[in-house]
Amino acid sequence: MKKHLNSRRDFIKQTSIGIAATGILSKWYPFASKITSSASEKVQFGFITDLHHGLCKGAIDRLQIFLDEASSKSLDFIMQGGDFCFSEPAAQECVDLWNTYAGEKYHVLGNHDMDKGSKEDIMKLWGMKEKYYSFDKGDFHFVILDGNYIKKDGEYVDYGHANFYIDQEKRSLFSPEQIEWLKQDLAGTEKQTVIISHQALDEIWDGWSSPSRFEIREVIDEANNNFEFQKVIACFCGHHHVDEHSIINDVHYFQMNSASYYWAGKGFGSDGPMAMYTKPLYAFITISPDGKIKIEGKKGDFVSPSPKEKGHPDAPRLSASISSVDTRFEHK
Repeated sequence: MKKHLNSRRDFIKQTSIGIAATGILSKWYPFASKITSSASEKVQFGFITDLHHGLCKGAIDRLQIFLDEASSKSLDFIMQGGDFCFSEPAAQECVDLWNTYAGEKYHVLGNHDMDKGSKEDIMKLWGMKEKYYSFDKGDFHFVILDGNYIKKDGEYVDYGHANFYIDQEKRSLFSPEQIEWLKQDLAGTEKQTVIISHQALDEIWDGWSSPSRFEIREVIDEANNNFEFQKVIACFCGHHHVDEHSIINDVHYFQMNSASYYWAGKGFGSDGPMAMYTKPLYAFITISPDGKIKIEGKKGDFVSPSPKEKGHPDAPRLSASISSVDTRFEHK
C-alpha cells in the first residue's frame, strides 16, 4: 500500500512514532475524560469491496472464501464496501451467501450496484434501511456515507439504472442533506470516528475522487479542530481497485483494493478489459483504544498476462494485493 503524506506535520508525526508505510487507521480519542486499553473495547472487523457479482467470473467463490475466514474469527462485524452485485434475480445467490454469516453485517452503496435498478431496488435486496448511517462499536464510531448522486438541473438525484455515466464533476456526489447530517452526527459522538464511503475522498488519482470531497473534508476538519482530540481519524473507500494510503490534515485515507480485478481497459486485461486477481482480496482490521492497529490484508497476483506484461501505463501503481500492517497511532 503506497503512502502519501500531505503535510509537514504528517511527515514528522509518522517518522517520530515509527508508523509503518502501510499503516491503516490512526486513532485518537476525542471528548473522553479517560481512555482504557481494555481488550473488550477494541474493534475487529472484516472488509471486502468491489466483488462485482454478475460481472466477474467466480465472484461467489471469492465471497465464500472471505466468509469462511471471517466466520473462523471473533469479529465485531463484517462490511462490504460497494459494487457488490446488481439488483437482479441472479444476484440472490450472492445476497443469500452474504447472509449466511452469523454475525453483524453492514453494506455500503457502490455505483455499479445501481447499474440495473434503482437505489431503492438494491437496498431492498440487501435489507439496507438507510442510504447513509452510523453506529458505535467498542471505543469507536463508524459513519457510512453514500456518494451515489448526480446533479441534474441543479438538483441532487439518486443513482439509478446506470444514469451516472456523465461528466465527472456532476457525479459521485454527496447530497447537501447528507453533508449536514454528517456535521450533526460528528457533533453528537464522543468517540473517535472512521468514515467509510465507496468513492474516494482523497487526492491520489487525479480526476477520480468525488467532487464533493472538499465539502466532506471541510466537515472533517471542522470536527477535528473543534475538539481537544482528533475526532475523525481515518476514511476508507473502494471503487478505484487500488492499494493506496494518503494523509491529509492528519486524517488517514485508505483506498482498499477490489476483491476481484482491476479495470485495465481494452487490450490490457486478462479477461476482456479486466485484469483479474488470482486470489480474492479482503482485509481483517483490528483497532485498539491503546493505539494499536493491525491489518491483515491478502496478497495475490494478476492472472497472466498482467497489466505490466501488456504494457499498461499505470502498471507500476497497480497491485493484486491489500497490504498488511502492524502499527500504532497516537492517543491520549
